Amino acid sequence: MKRRDRTLTEIASKHLNIPTLRTRKSDSLDFHDVSVWAVRSALKAAFDAGTRSAGKNAESQDLARKVSVEAAPSTSLLIRKGMSLVPGKFYLRLYHGRNDPEQQMDEWGFVGPTFGPLSSYVHTYCCTFRIHGESDTSELWLDTHDDMIRWDGCFYGDMEAFIAGIDDKA
Repeated sequence: MKRRDRTLTEIASKHLNIPTLRTRKSDSLDFHDVSVWAVRSALKAAFDAGTRSAGKNAESQDLARKVSVEAAPSTSLLIRKGMSLVPGKFYLRLYHGRNDPEQQMDEWGFVGPTFGPLSSYVHTYCCTFRIHGESDTSELWLDTHDDMIRWDGCFYGDMEAFIAGIDDKA
């Protein structure tokens, strides 16, 4: 359960006497009579939690930017944006990027980095991603954060492993 969902469940329990926010397919369990002052109290608690979270997210984004600038991953497998890819070679690209893992995506986010050419891609226990360079002993581990891939202080919800075509660019 995500932090936001845990917070909302705690607020519902404390202020509205609703033990869970999961649908239980029973009118007596899914519908509740609550007072307006309890609703007001719950809304205030949710607003305050959001305000605290926004402050923490701003601080963590600033820290992530500083860390990524100071310790940006260095690898020969990273292809600079706009560079032509070698046709017929194997690459990996990250998509649906965001700076904050809690960000709700209304759009597709930004396109991330392209890595390659690769000899292999290894995905272990749905949490560790390793890619290996084609012509040398380069190996890169891509970390995960919840259900996203983390790279250089950004978070990506999608990736593509592909063979480059004639006109493909990073």
